[in-house]
Amino acid sequence: MKNSIKTLVIAMSLATTMGLAHANNAPSNQVPVNIDTWQQQRHVGQAQMKDFYPNMLAVNAQDLFQVNHQKRDYDLHEIPSLARILNHPATGSVVIMNSNGDVLLEQYRNGHDRNTTFSDQSSTKSIGYILLNKAIADGKIKLTDKVEKYIPTIGSGFRGRTVGDVAAMNVNHSVAELAAYTGDKDALANFDKDESVIGMQRNDDRMELREWIESITAMGDSNEWQGEIANYATINTSVVGWLVEAATGESLAKQVRDLFHEVGGENTMFMGTDFAGTPVVGASMMSSTIDFARYGRLLISDKAQVTKDIKDAAKAGQPVPAQLTHIDSHYYKSAIMNEYGVGHSGWAGQLIWADPESGTIIAINSMVQSELPAPYDHFNKEYQAAFDVVKHLRAKK
Repeated sequence: MKNSIKTLVIAMSLATTMGLAHANNAPSNQVPVNIDTWQQQRHVGQAQMKDFYPNMLAVNAQDLFQVNHQKRDYDLHEIPSLARILNHPATGSVVIMNSNGDVLLEQYRNGHDRNTTFSDQSSTKSIGYILLNKAIADGKIKLTDKVEKYIPTIGSGFRGRTVGDVAAMNVNHSVAELAAYTGDKDALANFDKDESVIGMQRNDDRMELREWIESITAMGDSNEWQGEIANYATINTSVVGWLVEAATGESLAKQVRDLFHEVGGENTMFMGTDFAGTPVVGASMMSSTIDFARYGRLLISDKAQVTKDIKDAAKAGQPVPAQLTHIDSHYYKSAIMNEYGVGHSGWAGQLIWADPESGTIIAINSMVQSELPAPYDHFNKEYQAAFDVVKHLRAKK
């Protein structure tokens, strides 16, 4: 497995160079940063996305969730793995707080501050965990339900798979990012199309997200995934969002707005949408890091349920190897889980992590400038720091 992961990372570099068709025509120093150039200037584009993302919804929380800045834990700075992240030149910000709102650590670098709005990228996928759990708790949907029960028009890419399969990245369809990263030409073309539909590249055709989902086909003869690790694909989370909307009868846009109000942020929170206004819940949340941490507390608001999900993930989730997340983890219900909690990382080094046992929340926004769309070495360092923080704060309880 270790060698296969190394091969995957090398292949991803090639795939990224080949796949970002619109971005790689622009010189790396082109300004201003916009939809065509930001992927060549990812280290700055991550903090400017709200200014060029084509379509968005925005929420200014009506009620602020109060945080306490008088509870600093300076011992955290003595944790070597965390100190490495705090001093890393690509780190834009780190906030560590508990679910009560006590801010234990807050640091900004590279000209950023408490009001900087970062792109949370794939950390956004954890919204799927929150919304799906709410729908399950309300008796509106089950993990064992087939996708076509809620989306009758779904194509062969997802037809026959269960809600749980989709949320665990356990589907073999033609937009699977692992296939794109390993050089499959059809998968690369679909990956580029997917990037344009979700707003990360120019979408001159104005293709809508759900139109795109319906058109996705199985990869090969079957959409049943037989791989050794989770078949990661951003589009799966958009399918989860559609399933939750269909099951609950409440628009996904309203559910996202309500969730952002529940966050109680002090800055505007944004969610990218397609041209029809459908939220892109797989990759497009934008928030300040202090509000990103506020958001993280919602991941563990039901401690008993999260604790159960972490145990269930080890059996029913798809493996995420330690080479990517420092220790062996599992993808389950649209989130990454292991013995230290639940969360998700994102393109260029974002991370939201929450531990139900200690109530710890870690929010990190990095600005990695790399050919790799997912800088796994940096991810590994971030996860190690997060887990060491969790161990430190558990021991203090």
